[in-house]
Amino acid sequence: MNKTPYNLGETLLVARKNFAAAAAPSMAENSACQFIRDKSLFAVPFLGQHYVVSYPEGQVARQSTEEEAPLTTAILLLHYLAWATGAPLSGSWISYKELQGGAVYIDPFSKRAVLPFVKIFGGRPQEFARAAGMLGGETADHGHLSYRIPALPRVPLLYILWKGDEEFPPSGTILFDRQANEYLHTEDYAVLAGMTVGALVNIIKQ
Repeated sequence: MNKTPYNLGETLLVARKNFAAAAAPSMAENSACQFIRDKSLFAVPFLGQHYVVSYPEGQVARQSTEEEAPLTTAILLLHYLAWATGAPLSGSWISYKELQGGAVYIDPFSKRAVLPFVKIFGGRPQEFARAAGMLGGETADHGHLSYRIPALPRVPLLYILWKGDEEFPPSGTILFDRQANEYLHTEDYAVLAGMTVGALVNIIKQ
């Protein structure tokens, strides 16, 4: 496999190796994803789309079109299936810095997710509400407007907006369940949070 930017190709190979080494029934139970035994496929809902992941090969494709998934999506779904522990979610929220080693990746997280989220939706709260709802988001009681978005079956993300005024511009943040690292690595959450913003943006463009 040819190398791709940020060594995504190599990362995919490692993710497939770890995925193949794990037991399918355990992954299905821990991730809350269906394993279709007769087809040897996992069915994984992700950001309003449905994907299938072949076991043990780790080939990831859109369920509806059978089109191969982008590398970042494939890696993220393989990481989720192989890493999920099945630990109950806490229902309490923490910042990215509070994730394991989060301070190291805070700049990429902010650039990928928080800054685009505030720039695009800070002045368009109604559009944020519409897009979040279409991703299965539920309203939450934080800031001026917030939604709990189920990016993966056991990975909710909390997106919060504060309205601006004459003195301060709009602001926002993205929070994670306290058990988040039971399901993905901290680096994955920077990617996932950015992909979720991208999914919100795609909805308002439709």
